Amino acid sequence: MIKNIQLTFLIILSFCVSLFFVSCDKDMSISLKNENIDNLNLTSSDTLSAIVSTVLMPNIPTSGTGDTTTRLLVGKVSQGPIGSVTSNAYFRLMPENVSNDIPKNAVYDSITLVLRPTFDKYTHGDTTKLQTIVAHRVTQTLEQTTLNNTMTGQPIPVYISGASIFGQQKFAYDANPLGSVTFMPHMHKRDSVSIRLADAWGTELFEKIRTADYVFNSTANFQEYFKGMVLVPAASNTAIIGFHNILSVNIHYSYNGADGFKKSTAKTLQMGDRRFHYNNFETDRSGTAFATLSTTKEIPSSASNGVSYIQGGTGVVTKITFPGLAEFMQTQNIAINKAELIIEVASKDVGHYTAALKPMLWIATDNIPTGYVNTPFANAVQHGTYEVGNNTGRNGRYIFNMIQYIRSANDENAKDKSIFLSVSPQGESINRGQQVPPLTIPSELYYSANTSILATENNKPKIKLNIVYTKFK
Repeated sequence: MIKNIQLTFLIILSFCVSLFFVSCDKDMSISLKNENIDNLNLTSSDTLSAIVSTVLMPNIPTSGTGDTTTRLLVGKVSQGPIGSVTSNAYFRLMPENVSNDIPKNAVYDSITLVLRPTFDKYTHGDTTKLQTIVAHRVTQTLEQTTLNNTMTGQPIPVYISGASIFGQQKFAYDANPLGSVTFMPHMHKRDSVSIRLADAWGTELFEKIRTADYVFNSTANFQEYFKGMVLVPAASNTAIIGFHNILSVNIHYSYNGADGFKKSTAKTLQMGDRRFHYNNFETDRSGTAFATLSTTKEIPSSASNGVSYIQGGTGVVTKITFPGLAEFMQTQNIAINKAELIIEVASKDVGHYTAALKPMLWIATDNIPTGYVNTPFANAVQHGTYEVGNNTGRNGRYIFNMIQYIRSANDENAKDKSIFLSVSPQGESINRGQQVPPLTIPSELYYSANTSILATENNKPKIKLNIVYTKFK
């Protein structure tokens, strides 16, 4: 239905006032609301109704690169209407700069994995409860994948720029844990999280370092010996926590120095090639309206009581189409003054499950993103304005300037396209003043679990396209 049609008169303060009103009838705003339409003596129509569904985009690259800021994400979050999401963090270790200058009288003490929070103290979920992280030894070689569409003929999603490890991929690991830790994630107070690892492995590493074993002769040798580590959350966890990609495995030992006093020190293994650290996202949507959501099956809003959502890491987006837009744009004697897409979100901007902060719109063909809605008349991704909600019942909302997009709606190449509301693949640099380096916030799409559940009204998503136009006689 064409809803909420508002009538506005243009006031022109120039010598052309009389000429303008001879040629111009009225300025109108079309939206998806239908309040007071009868008072305007206008006919209601379905031409600009939105068709909304939830879609799962394929192959979200969640591995690191040499020049991007990333996060190791570990944890689990459950949100009633959409199910749960779990993130497991995989990474390699490297043997560089580990010398065999261990004194002969040295004895092994312990081995620990030290994780540090990200600079922005990233969390998603309820951090008021105890969280458990379990470390396991990876038994399968971590490898990147290069997508090839030769057989399918389908376009490769525009957000994929090369070889990567994708969020849905899993690599085998030893079921016996190397170690675990249970802690309260006071992220703004805690400097690090330390996991005590198995002494059997620590002793083995200690002896290999001391004897200059061949596994420490090269990175390739070490990767063959130790393929990597994965951090897995407990099923009872309530939050996904971001850790910095600078971590360390410390092999602690002690010895008596020449002065007769006991000394303690450690050999340190650091994270290996960033291209081989990634976050594996697993979802459990059983019992929800999205139980059958997959890359080949979208869930229409009519089957989910109007609920739709977007989510980082997993690639869940909201698909929006306006079947009548092309026909409307062919209307004779109109000039478009303004076009805004307004999407209300039920997720709050405060609390455990904050709304995604940087929304964007992909342009998709056959549910594959091949472009994006840009900032009008500029070759740059448009990030929607986020207006936060309040405690009096007003929802937060995303607002996009669609003036340039709708002008191309009657293009023959645009008729089979749709738009996807999504979290952004772009990172963000925040200036913290002259004395402090800028803070780089990683991509929401690749390195977060940020989620926005859209608001509904009468079992329909609260999405409207407002078009203000001038109609000429």
